[in-house]
Amino acid sequence: MDNSYNYSIFSNWGKSGSFEDKESGYHLLAYHCLDVAAVGTVLLENDKLLAKRIMESTGLNKEETLSLIPFLLSLHDLGKFSERFQNLKPELLKELRHYESNKAYILRHDSMGFFIWSSIWEKIWNENCLDLNNLDYDIYDWNLAIEPLIKAVAGHHGKPPQYDIHGVPVNRKELFIEEDLEIAYFFVKNIFQLFSSTNFNAPIKDDESGDPFENLILKFKKSSWLLAGLTVLCDWIGSNNSYFRYISEPMPLEEYWNKYALKNAREALNSSGVLPSIVSMKTGIEIFLPDKTPSPLQLHVSSCSIEKIPQLFIIEEATGGGKTEAALTLSHRLMSAGLANGIFIALPTMATSNAMYDRLVKTYRKFFQEDSDPSLVLAHSSNYLSDEFRTSIGFNEIEERKQYCRNGTAEDETISAQCSKWIADSRKKALLADVGVGTVDQAIMAVLPTYHQSLRILGLTRSVLIVDEVHAYDSYMNTLLCKLLELHASLGGSAILLSATLPVKLRQRLTDSFCKGLGVMCGDLKETAYPLLTHVSEIDAKEIQIDTREGTGRTIYVEFFNEQASVEEKIVNFSREGRCVCWIRNTVDDAVEAYEKLVNMLGEEKVDLFHARFVMGERLEIENRVLKAFGKESNESTRKGKVLISTQVVEQSLDLDFDYMVSDLAPMDLLIQRIGRLQRHSIHGSQRVPVFGIFAPELTENPQENWYADFFPKAAFVYPNHGKLWLTARLLAGKGQFTVPQDLRFLIEGVFGERSIEKIAPNLRMWEDKAEGESRAKIDTANLNSLNFQEEYKRTLTQWVDDLITPTRLGEETVLVRLAKWNGKHLTPFFEDERYPWELSQVSVRKGKIKKAGNYEKILEVEVKKTLDSMPDKGKWSLLIPMSKACNNEWTGVAVDEYNNEVQVRYNQKRGLSVEK
Repeated sequence: MDNSYNYSIFSNWGKSGSFEDKESGYHLLAYHCLDVAAVGTVLLENDKLLAKRIMESTGLNKEETLSLIPFLLSLHDLGKFSERFQNLKPELLKELRHYESNKAYILRHDSMGFFIWSSIWEKIWNENCLDLNNLDYDIYDWNLAIEPLIKAVAGHHGKPPQYDIHGVPVNRKELFIEEDLEIAYFFVKNIFQLFSSTNFNAPIKDDESGDPFENLILKFKKSSWLLAGLTVLCDWIGSNNSYFRYISEPMPLEEYWNKYALKNAREALNSSGVLPSIVSMKTGIEIFLPDKTPSPLQLHVSSCSIEKIPQLFIIEEATGGGKTEAALTLSHRLMSAGLANGIFIALPTMATSNAMYDRLVKTYRKFFQEDSDPSLVLAHSSNYLSDEFRTSIGFNEIEERKQYCRNGTAEDETISAQCSKWIADSRKKALLADVGVGTVDQAIMAVLPTYHQSLRILGLTRSVLIVDEVHAYDSYMNTLLCKLLELHASLGGSAILLSATLPVKLRQRLTDSFCKGLGVMCGDLKETAYPLLTHVSEIDAKEIQIDTREGTGRTIYVEFFNEQASVEEKIVNFSREGRCVCWIRNTVDDAVEAYEKLVNMLGEEKVDLFHARFVMGERLEIENRVLKAFGKESNESTRKGKVLISTQVVEQSLDLDFDYMVSDLAPMDLLIQRIGRLQRHSIHGSQRVPVFGIFAPELTENPQENWYADFFPKAAFVYPNHGKLWLTARLLAGKGQFTVPQDLRFLIEGVFGERSIEKIAPNLRMWEDKAEGESRAKIDTANLNSLNFQEEYKRTLTQWVDDLITPTRLGEETVLVRLAKWNGKHLTPFFEDERYPWELSQVSVRKGKIKKAGNYEKILEVEVKKTLDSMPDKGKWSLLIPMSKACNNEWTGVAVDEYNNEVQVRYNQKRGLSVEK
């Protein structure tokens, strides 16, 4: 090639100020590419586990990894060598290439990077640019092996390259002029020479079964998912011009690499919080429970054998049995064995995530050496609304909203010094934290075609994945969870699953998925003991019976009510005796009805209502009020005679304790969860026999098909397995009492076991057939929506979309409604708060009830537009509904339902939101 092109790689800008700012400086494209490669180099040098994961997936050794990966990272912005991209700054195009252009930017540079590689591949091969023709395997089409890696680095903006423009397949010849291709080729050649140890042939092993080249392709396809996440991360850090100052003067690439890129990368990474903290080698349950006697489960996980290979643990233990501390102990031991840098704990809801985060704030440092600076991050869509989270990361109210700062000094004893600003400001990056807590959705998005899902994979592969309440998900989410376990195992990750009520067939499905990721078969799991620890690796699957903690077994007595008046009478009597009571209803409407009746009997000061249809600010206040009144730290004055009417929001992970409980009939596993809140703590001194009430239709041996639906017309859609509901009632009524934990396996398998369907009354089997059909449809949908990790990182038939609108859960579609107070002149947030007034004024509503806002009069229409423009997110993902003051603390507004009927929206600060035609 003509040596004049040696200088041409410096005739392209890679970074500059905003496109409107023509006076800003610029950073040469070749230098930015080396910046990103340098970040990858320094990261892999310091993160031994991540380097190991990449070596295992590619077949490279350490030297080859630190050569080939930086080479690939430096190609991530290859598409910017296009004249079409360079013309985004016409003045820089003219300055650097000395001509003007009329070519438009019609395809993003990340996708153009893939196409420019394809366009120069023949030249790369013919001129042996990558030193491939000298190999014994030169008869193969090497682009088949390399292309998955190019797609991975080209997808550095969070999704794979696109292959069409507005539905029309890309014509590569239209994207580039000959000069673009010459410059790109010469850049590739120079970069390859810079990283002289780069060797694409390295992963081929002659002793492997099958065609060695086919094995190489499979390895590179598998590693492309990790490489895609690594490229996103390195590009984000390498684009920070606070560390990578713009340089526009040409110099040899080797000089820039050694003098600037590596030095700046070390400084940037040290400030990012991405480098792993040093794990403490001091492990065991006493680390987390220094002043308490461990349970048999906790003692076992402190000393059981742990191999240095990926492992799955499934812990089945009753509510309050110390599962969380056992899981933390296990994960710490896995970390100390070099199998992970940290942990990510996934929970069913934001409320349970917040509760777990509050617990970990006090203990997470114990995973790491005392001189480490570990990060702890809460990962869900409303994490910034948690006071504990804002405090723990050093939130500075002077800064703009949703920004985080690092306030601490080396001497600062507050937690604010310990959490990285850079990790905390995005859910997409939260899984990179040393310790992360969030909803299971944040982990599941790693297996869905969402923006930056590869970054989630990268974060998870460095962590022990802990999933709590693993029984709490439907067949759609369970299928996605199985996909996640398979992927996690295939990339060398370990996982811990927790449940009090896990059916054997679901335990089998979860272990089969993990083993599939390991490439081994899992045998049949048959043990029915309880509590139980299942321990799975590529070596074997062990089912270990665990003893019950002495003194924790108890007998629960069950009583049934077939009339609502009888439930209300029981609650009123207990309240007047000074006992605290909870009634869990299966729908919001039923909860509101019960609340209104009991308020009339006992007064507002005695009765509280908790459900999900309050605006977020009031919901958080209610949650705190409920925890104060009925939580572990509650006392006689807060509990005496108090009644809580609630929906399912109290049944998972909230540490509440009631003297008496009653529940609408629900599936057996959920009733057991709810019973876990009955006389939970001995410190509250209840000497009475624990009795659990169940409000249900009258039990008969030959029920009619609408046995449940006629009694609970609204809840009939919440729990469609009416046959299993009848089995639940029949089992509990037949026993009249049961012992925890000894009878839990019998109760769960009696309803969810393989042969339980045969015991369902004939008239109710139609419901089970319908529910089974819906379950299979959900599984099919999950398989369709999820990514195929046997293929490389590439576009799928399903659209890659933002994580805010990705279906991690199925069910009726919901809409986020923001309520605003209208005084005739101005709109103000419904919930007053200096930091997040609009976020705290929002509530999720079924789209069937509210599809869009109503029509406004002219003055209000202008005010709505002005209000939306003032919101940080411009109201992009929500509906704004103006509310006018009515009477009795009630506000009303207008909306439109799914049938385009006008509906009235009511909001009462005691009862929450309702929608009426």
